[in-house]
Amino acid sequence: MVNKVKRRISCFPKATYYKPREIPLCCLEITNLSIEELEAIRLCDLLKIEQSEAADRMGVSRKTFWNDLQKARQKVADALVNGKAIEISGGEYVNSGECKIEFLCKECDHVWESKCNQSRPTSCPSCGTGLIFRLGGDGRGKRFIENSYSCPKKKESSRNTREGCKKSDNNSYIIDE
Repeated sequence: MVNKVKRRISCFPKATYYKPREIPLCCLEITNLSIEELEAIRLCDLLKIEQSEAADRMGVSRKTFWNDLQKARQKVADALVNGKAIEISGGEYVNSGECKIEFLCKECDHVWESKCNQSRPTSCPSCGTGLIFRLGGDGRGKRFIENSYSCPKKKESSRNTREGCKKSDNNSYIIDE
C-alpha cells in the first residue's frame, strides 16, 4: 500500500456547507468534498492556473492532481444534478499559510486581513472593540451583509416571507401576477 502524499493547500473555504434551498439538511443526502479537492477546483477552474503549475503548488504530480480534480468535479456535478448537499471537510493536507481572511469592525468600519493559520482576532486593531465579523461569514452563524449582519437561526420577516407567492409541490415558489 502506498502512502498518500499530503497536498499543500493555500486557502480554506469561506463556507463548509452548500445545500439546495428550501429543503432541510436532514432530508438531503450529503456529498463530502475534501479540502484538497476543493483546492484543486479553486486553482484550475477559478484561478485558471495550468494543471502542471497547480500540481506544483499542491506538491503532487500532474497525474495525481488530475485525478483529484476529476474526483472533485464528479462530486460537485453529482450534488448539483441530483439535489444533494455538499459538505467541505477532511482530507490529507498541509496548510501553506498563503490564504488571507478579511475582518470588519462593526464599530469603526476598519477592514484588515489576517493569515488563515492565525487564530481569530478577538478585538479590532484600530479601536479595540470586540464587535468584529469575518467578511463572507465566520462559520459561527453570523454573516456580514451590507452594513448589517444576519443570523440564519433567527427568522427575519423580510427574508422569509414571500408576499404574492404560492409554494408549489416541487419546493419552488410561483409568483402570483
